Amino acid sequence: MNLFWTLLKIEGKLVWRGLDILIFGILFPIVLAIVFGYVMSKDGSVHGASMFEISYSAVITIGVLATGVMGVPLTLADYRHRGILKRFQVTPVSPLQLLFAQVAIQLSSAIVSFIGVTAAYHFLFDYRMRGSWAVFLLAYAFVVFAMYSIGLFIGSVVPDQKAANLWSSVAYFTMLLFSGATIPYEIMPRFVQAFMDILPLSHGIHILKQVSIGEPADHLFFSATVLILCVVLGLGGAVKFFKWR
Repeated sequence: MNLFWTLLKIEGKLVWRGLDILIFGILFPIVLAIVFGYVMSKDGSVHGASMFEISYSAVITIGVLATGVMGVPLTLADYRHRGILKRFQVTPVSPLQLLFAQVAIQLSSAIVSFIGVTAAYHFLFDYRMRGSWAVFLLAYAFVVFAMYSIGLFIGSVVPDQKAANLWSSVAYFTMLLFSGATIPYEIMPRFVQAFMDILPLSHGIHILKQVSIGEPADHLFFSATVLILCVVLGLGGAVKFFKWR
């Protein structure tokens, strides 16, 4: 346990020195929350909830996406490129400990982003959740788990920084633009929605929206199954195919 906490402390100092995590993981979603608060309709349109109300569930996932799908794989690829992972290989540190340390550090910024976005919606625009906060937080944790599993898989198998940049960028920008995180799913044409339905984060946002407006969750089985597959395949693949060099 002491080994893990030491690793966590070192990783935390390294990650928090960069501006990327501050800009894309924290500031961007908070700014977008403020913009949505001013431009989105407050009138009921989706199951009695307004576009502004359902946008909250989408915006809080941006910090998760930035840290989990970009931050984690790029950091692991950078360590592999510089030979840091190779040196870890001859220490008592296991791949699981290294992966979990990275997740914990990146997750800390996602939580800061979550708190910042929630504060903006609540204090600036008087947002009120229609559903249960307890259930919503459980659903949020589920989405975080799925997105970080994708990031861990990318970071564990890519051979170099170029591949990490390519695949993490493809995953990040595709889900950022076409999962409903920045452009509302409800206003997109049906043929675009069909493409959006393929993306894992779309299903995560769908679950969060339904829970936030107090709609029954009994028809969310397919979306939950997609995220469970992301967790199983992502974590399983990350551990099985992890590359030290």
